[in-house]
Amino acid sequence: MLKFGTAGLPHGAKSYEQGFEILKKLGLDSMEVEFVHGVRMKKERAEKVGELAKDFGLTLTCHGPYYINLNAKEEEKREASKQRVINTVLAGKYMEAVSITFHAGFYLKMSQETVYQNIKKSLEEIVEDLKYEVDIPQIAIETTGKPTQFGDLTEILRLTKDVEGIFICIDFAHLHARSIGRYNSAKETEFVIKKVIQYCGEKALKHMHFHIAGIEYGQKGEKYHVNLNDSDLRYEEILRVLKDYDVEGVVTCESPNLQEDACLLKETYLRML
Repeated sequence: MLKFGTAGLPHGAKSYEQGFEILKKLGLDSMEVEFVHGVRMKKERAEKVGELAKDFGLTLTCHGPYYINLNAKEEEKREASKQRVINTVLAGKYMEAVSITFHAGFYLKMSQETVYQNIKKSLEEIVEDLKYEVDIPQIAIETTGKPTQFGDLTEILRLTKDVEGIFICIDFAHLHARSIGRYNSAKETEFVIKKVIQYCGEKALKHMHFHIAGIEYGQKGEKYHVNLNDSDLRYEEILRVLKDYDVEGVVTCESPNLQEDACLLKETYLRML
């Protein structure tokens, strides 16, 4: 079965213990630890967070800082971005997270192939730097919501083939916004799942990392997240396909109302079983 949870602490929580208690009482299964402004959690603290999550029966994922651009023109910015990814992976390892995700970079008016090769090289270097680390979470690059950002479905799936140890985090709201209204039906969701199988094999469906939320978009793609019932995202159809393909993994909700929509997603999914 899929596990459902929030992107960050649920509303009303002022600590991880309070947050995990709220999630557990609501019947949710997971939480994504958000390192949006940098990984400032020391090893001992990350281990304690992981132990606490385990006590509450929750699965953790992590989101890397927003200041990551593996296609940066300046070498120092690219190196700093690589280190932020590595720091996220290590924090995830210490708290026993199952997966970490991040936005890989921006096109910066370069050709798609040039950007692809630059980001591929950076990821190869990251994987090399982590080769002696054991029990690290999967490194799942997130699909992005704007055409100016690297991260459409095909180029990230291509990376999973070209760089050993790299996986994909599918953000359905981002796919929908980036394509200005597509990727929003059962048929289109089935296309996405079949692409994952094509590139990663059927076994990949047992450890998926998803984001689902309402989203507002325009001709330039993503604008901002909204609550599911205030958006046109057909989340019931998406969940139906995930259920029909026996997909397993974690679904993180990024809607503004966080736990309310996370519960809505889980309740909708459970009714299909």
